[in-house]
Amino acid sequence: MVKSSILDELVKANRMPVLFVGSGISKRYLFGYPSWEELLEKSFEKFETDPFQYQKHLDECRRKKMSDFDMNVYMGTLIEEQFNAAFYDRKIKLGIGNSKNPSWVKRGISPYKMYLADFFKKQKLNRSPKLQDELVKFRALKNKISAIITTNYDTFLEQEVFNKDFQVYVRQHELFSADSYNIAEIYKIHGSATDAESIIITQDDYELFRESRKLIIAKMLTLFAEAPIIFMGYSMTDEDVRGIIEDFLGCLSDEQLVDIRKHFIFISYKKDEKELIEIERTIVTKNGVEIPFVEIQTDNYAKVYEKLGQLTPGISPIRVRETRKVVKTIVDQSMTSQDAESIIVGIDDLENIDLSTKPLAIAIGYKDNILNKYGYGRFEDSQIYEDIIYDNKNFDSAAMCDERLRGIPINRLLPVYKYVKGREIPKDSKLYIYIQEHNSVEKIIANNVVKSLKNTPVFDTYDKLVEYMDTTANCRKSAMAVLKNIDILSIEQLRNTCKYLFEKYPNEYASETNTKRCIMCLDFKENYK
Repeated sequence: MVKSSILDELVKANRMPVLFVGSGISKRYLFGYPSWEELLEKSFEKFETDPFQYQKHLDECRRKKMSDFDMNVYMGTLIEEQFNAAFYDRKIKLGIGNSKNPSWVKRGISPYKMYLADFFKKQKLNRSPKLQDELVKFRALKNKISAIITTNYDTFLEQEVFNKDFQVYVRQHELFSADSYNIAEIYKIHGSATDAESIIITQDDYELFRESRKLIIAKMLTLFAEAPIIFMGYSMTDEDVRGIIEDFLGCLSDEQLVDIRKHFIFISYKKDEKELIEIERTIVTKNGVEIPFVEIQTDNYAKVYEKLGQLTPGISPIRVRETRKVVKTIVDQSMTSQDAESIIVGIDDLENIDLSTKPLAIAIGYKDNILNKYGYGRFEDSQIYEDIIYDNKNFDSAAMCDERLRGIPINRLLPVYKYVKGREIPKDSKLYIYIQEHNSVEKIIANNVVKSLKNTPVFDTYDKLVEYMDTTANCRKSAMAVLKNIDILSIEQLRNTCKYLFEKYPNEYASETNTKRCIMCLDFKENYK
């Protein structure tokens, strides 16, 4: 029996992975893309053409026994300082913005970082037929990748692979912004060519990055709760990424570490390797715990993409993100507003919802399925009251009669005439009996209610009634005044008083019996035939 590969196990679990993407991927698909060392040397040559000067600095670093990572950070710091000095002394020109006095200079942006941003914006695709075929397979993963974390400055992923469908976050503080939904998103943790100031290249940049690295770890933990993580385009000797990995693994619980091998995969480049060679590896956390993981060595990334292409998620990450956005909007608005408009929206209409208007309470899915499953019996009475006042719910009258009102108790205070109008109601139904007991204003405002209105003032004009309601500042007394003076009110004036109660007392109107009777009277006068 052939042993299944780690990617086969991932596909079988059918969980969309998170990709952690390094410069090796950009170097593969972008023409002439430099390594970190090549980028630093190219930058140095902008202001110093003598190659011996560059080698002098490298030799100094080696004598101090610096690691490759520390050497690159040191050189990045030195180059920024000397590059900026040469620019301000007008020894080099960048051709970015106004040549005499660029606006970005006034904003205090580092000339070296502007150079880097401009350089990485201009990167072009490698037109090799083999790589173009690979790229087609990579793009096909758009609906099968949960999210992407990358240390790359360039815009290859967001422009060439995920085609602007994924939301991009550049600054570290954006990782947990209100607009982040942990899916269909790209997190550029070392900055981006689209934001020169965000680029991490110097010692100070990396120190700030390390201080805030806990945000990246927290984001990874959040993502890992729902998806495996696949590292691509890195070397296991990359100290920066290795530090992130060690911190991340050190935060996992014993339960999460049990199956870590299936959820933590490292894909590395091996020249001319056509197969996917799996090697069992371990990494030691800062707590001294050895964590097993699988490294896949290959030069055949098309095969990797084909394997991941076998994932069959029930809903694309883009749709999931839109759904989370809608749900979060509902939750946020529910915390601050009582005015919720209920609508039913299809899954394909999510992008067309205007979230800037009034608060929403939304059932997400196909309309027929939702109505068949939940019917009209689940929403609050307050929505029926609002529909009578504003005519804004578009409730189906037949469904309301058959599902919501059919068994209405005789003592219930609920408007019904808008929905029963023009319909044959069975005489043996509770709804028919309810109608007979509420088919006049006098029956809605029963004798016991009239007695309770004994001391409520009488007015001869609508304006005086409204003036009284303005000064009373009490939902119950205001509603009682409407009932006591209902005979002087036109349908439109009665509607306005109901709107007044609805808007001034949003937390009380739906539970105040006198307000309910006001709305019932409006419904009767407008819809009873």
